[in-house]
Amino acid sequence: MTGTVQCVACERFTLRESTKFAELGLGRCSGMADRPGTFVSPSYPRQCPEYQPAPAKKTAARIEWLRDQRSEGV
Repeated sequence: MTGTVQCVACERFTLRESTKFAELGLGRCSGMADRPGTFVSPSYPRQCPEYQPAPAKKTAARIEWLRDQRSEGV
């Protein structure tokens, strides 16, 4: 059994598929190709057998971008 992971740190996660949803802080998982229109929270802790760690720089860039999106709405 794997521990909990966050999609923001997974190679299969993307914020680029739908900018409208990305601006709301939601992204897509390549494992959800069979479920169009399904978006996930990048920071929700979950157990995922398909998790593939993304490079640290990519994860840091996503987190920074999401942080910037939140601060613009204040």
